[in-house]
Amino acid sequence: MMLAYLPSFYPSELLYSILARTYRHGGWCSSKQGMMEFFGSHKTRAGAFLQTDLNRFAKCLPPNRHLTSVQLAHNTTLLPYLTAFQPAEVRDWSLAVVCGDNGKADAVYTKLGLAASRVHLPSVLRYCPICRTEMLEKLGELYWVRDHQLPGVLVCHIHAVALADSHVILAKTGQHEFIAADEDNCPAHPSTPIWQEQKAIVGLLQQIALDSAHILSGPPKPQPLQDWGQQYRLSLQTRGFGRGTSQIDQPAIQDAYLARFHQVMEILQEAVPDGWLESITRKHRKSFAALHHILLQLLIDAYPRNSDVKPFGAGPWLCRNPLANHFGQSVVSDCHLHDDHRKTIGVFRCNCGYTYSVVVDAGSRIRVLDRGPLFEHRLRELTRTPTSLRKLAKELCVDANTVLHYITKFGLETPWKSRPMRMKSPPIDRIAMRDTWQNAHSACPDLTRQALRRLIPAVYAWLYRHDRDWLKVQGPAPVRLTPCCFRIDWARLDAATAEILQREAQRLKLQIPPIAVTRAALERALGRRGWLEKRLDKLPICADLLQNLVESREDFQCRRIDWASDQLCFQGLPIRVWRLRRLAGLPPRGMARVEISLLRAEERAAL
Repeated sequence: MMLAYLPSFYPSELLYSILARTYRHGGWCSSKQGMMEFFGSHKTRAGAFLQTDLNRFAKCLPPNRHLTSVQLAHNTTLLPYLTAFQPAEVRDWSLAVVCGDNGKADAVYTKLGLAASRVHLPSVLRYCPICRTEMLEKLGELYWVRDHQLPGVLVCHIHAVALADSHVILAKTGQHEFIAADEDNCPAHPSTPIWQEQKAIVGLLQQIALDSAHILSGPPKPQPLQDWGQQYRLSLQTRGFGRGTSQIDQPAIQDAYLARFHQVMEILQEAVPDGWLESITRKHRKSFAALHHILLQLLIDAYPRNSDVKPFGAGPWLCRNPLANHFGQSVVSDCHLHDDHRKTIGVFRCNCGYTYSVVVDAGSRIRVLDRGPLFEHRLRELTRTPTSLRKLAKELCVDANTVLHYITKFGLETPWKSRPMRMKSPPIDRIAMRDTWQNAHSACPDLTRQALRRLIPAVYAWLYRHDRDWLKVQGPAPVRLTPCCFRIDWARLDAATAEILQREAQRLKLQIPPIAVTRAALERALGRRGWLEKRLDKLPICADLLQNLVESREDFQCRRIDWASDQLCFQGLPIRVWRLRRLAGLPPRGMARVEISLLRAEERAAL
């Protein structure tokens, strides 16, 4: 069964939020009805952070959305963050469970160690007050952001303000219920924590939020657990936290960690080093929470690398030049270390000119930076002889593509067809570009700047990129638009809009089966989403009318009960509470007023 409607996805939106907005836009009342629409089964559970049965959901989507279950798992759930520091086999298993049919999120939580971890997922959905204002201004509605729900994230990574707890408590929501973010459950002015005014604390919390968001959008490459421990030990040794050749000075790390994060630990209890800091710097026999990896990496980044520490040993080191007589011998004495993307890289230069680099990491591959003069001399000798390409590559201990690359680079002649040289375009003359612009303006002085730009687009693009300051002061002068003096008659517009809203409310109440008269449904009749909500202070008639026309959930459910009662009478079926509840799409247990309406409908039929 194809899903008839699915709203467009907002940036970094949870799948839970997308499905909740679909409920709200569609005016559905039964949560199990939504599960049948989304997954083709009423047994699927709603997951705020990890949604299962994604294969079923992807099959229900229209083909033009071009969405797969894997894309949904990576882009709309917290799965990339929760499995960021897990080995490849655990990542694949977790993805298969989430995407497969009849999957259970509890099994993933248990496998990843989240059930026993001290770093817990949020118990309530959270939001940023500034993001809330921007959403209402740009989109006209709210949604749940993935980055705000990460464990250990207490501030918005964009605005550096404390995240607020919404009124949506996940433990108290139904297992098949999706709750959308709105202005009621996300108040505009939540209480502000005391630490919001302390810049040092907010700065550290924002850095944790930034790193968490970076891991969520682009997790690191999977590697065995033991490799993470070895990588951290090598990084700590280069920062002066080593003891001997392979041990780590644990008391020094504890002191450095407490000095760095002692203010945050009072707010973020998961940051307290209650044993995990010692374990994460030793052999990894188990996985650790992503928050603990982030905290350790921030600690490592806070200390510069010690130049006296040599992770590759004291030297000399091996020469990797296969054309040198000393190949494989420890003759290299020049080693330069530098950091790149939190990894220490060693660059080794031999006297023969051969240069290569190695990453301080387990299983890292050697990268050749310069093959030296011996390679060039031998290559020139072999190209003068009638040697085939593959034999020449074997003589030089490289592959054929490398040989072709250097033949093209040195401009050598060969008996076989060499790779064509790439023609470099001549440098562009700045003065010629300026003259071209000025001549075009002189020839057509009446043209505006935009029209002249269309006439010579390439010249304008080059000047805009490379000579922008000069271009700003040149003619033609920018056209200054005269301000519009048209004034809006708000009283007349208020009366006309009120008539449209009243007609739309009457039309909605005549729909069969009944459709809820909501504020969003009434605004859709105007054809401008969010327009009315921002101007209610200037439209008092519309504001009062919306208060009277918009139905509450209880009113709508009672109206559904009346419709269901009429349908049962028309079909000649006895009116019973369970029949009314099923036909009206009501939950097993509703609000008191709804339950009373059900009983009264049954009593009226019995008279």
